[in-house]
Amino acid sequence: MIIQSVIKKYQQELESLDLELLLAAAIARSREFVLAHPEYELSRKDYGKFARFAARRMEHKPIAYILGHKEFYGSDFKVNRHTLIPRPETEMMVEMALERIKGDKHESMSVIDVGTGSGNIAISIARGIKDSELLKEKTSLFAVDISEEALRVAKHNAKKNDVDKKIKFIKSDLLNEFIQNSKFKIPNSIIVANLPYLSKEIYSATMPDVKIFEPKSALYSARSGLSHYERLLEQIRKINGRKNGSISCAILEISPEQKQKLLEIIKEILPGVKTGFRKDLSGRWRMCVIDII
Repeated sequence: MIIQSVIKKYQQELESLDLELLLAAAIARSREFVLAHPEYELSRKDYGKFARFAARRMEHKPIAYILGHKEFYGSDFKVNRHTLIPRPETEMMVEMALERIKGDKHESMSVIDVGTGSGNIAISIARGIKDSELLKEKTSLFAVDISEEALRVAKHNAKKNDVDKKIKFIKSDLLNEFIQNSKFKIPNSIIVANLPYLSKEIYSATMPDVKIFEPKSALYSARSGLSHYERLLEQIRKINGRKNGSISCAILEISPEQKQKLLEIIKEILPGVKTGFRKDLSGRWRMCVIDII
């Protein structure tokens, strides 16, 4: 069957982009090839592969899980059911962290990606500083997750993107390992965190693609979606309450409606800090930046 016929057969069942991407993956070509060669004939094996892909997509399985990878910040990342699928809006966090790193005047610093999942944030930051000898020498990178399965995926992605020697991967419930283990040296640290932040109401209303297939533990948080961030802020206060407090900044991804509630929590847990918010490309509050020390 030729590409044009396959598209005609499935166009009522699948969105055009999904159809083109699945066809491209089935024949191991680019989406551009699919669009430019409607006369290309699929082998029986390739058509069978596409039909299996299509069946999974019609069951709401996300494209990224069907294909096993997702692009983020110009790099390709393996994803599976143990990791959240990277979202375009999270690229803002990488850009903001790199701005902070490049503008920092200290001799050394650390970046801690809390809840790393597929490793997309830490790895993208590592790639962003890779070509600068000065930044490579001064910056330590940590990727933290409570899930061993997620950390395995993150380590794979780091090696795939040639930054595996630049990142220390740590199994930890948020910052617990840094609190309990003094061997971790984290001078002048920046926290980046895309933690679970969907409230019960928002999580319940998500699309089947998300609710059925993506890990709930990476999406839902109690107490209006802010339970994980509240615990993280408490841990930051504990670390900075020590003689040599070392966390200078935290960049958090949030749900837009949480802005005011999160600000109240920050004022209660970390009084006196400077807090700002930034909107995403859709004009919705997406990032919270806390300057701590």
